[in-house]
Amino acid sequence: MHWRGHVGLTLLVLSSLAYLLDLRGLNYLVIIVLATLLCSLPDIDISLEIPHRKYTHNVFFGLIISVGFGYATYVLLNDFNIGFTSMFAAFILHIIGDLMTYQPFKPLAPFQRRGVSYKLFRSSNRVVNDTLAVLGALAFAIYLIYVVTGVKLV
Repeated sequence: MHWRGHVGLTLLVLSSLAYLLDLRGLNYLVIIVLATLLCSLPDIDISLEIPHRKYTHNVFFGLIISVGFGYATYVLLNDFNIGFTSMFAAFILHIIGDLMTYQPFKPLAPFQRRGVSYKLFRSSNRVVNDTLAVLGALAFAIYLIYVVTGVKLV
């Protein structure tokens, strides 16, 4: 999945969950925004020229990075949860998005032997990436209206 798809998926899932669970505080908004900004971080393997989806696309790597980011936000903002939750959500949603594509990988490495792929679409599928981006932006807009006004549109 390309970055537009990851951004859209992250916004769609987190905004929808926050909306449905009546989570309206500033912390929830910050978590959604941070997770969206961080959602393509696992693809840093491409820039680092290491095997794609081998080291950076698993839950355990995401957990380690999330603890580190949580510690950083604890030091800076005295709030571990904002950093940990936003980073872990970003990683998990990135992995979920990539599982839907054709390229198999091991999201539970090192405890998983075979790669997994649901083969629903190619990661470069423009229709899927753009549709997720639009749906995510729409869900976030609805959530923002709810945060500001307290009125549920749906």
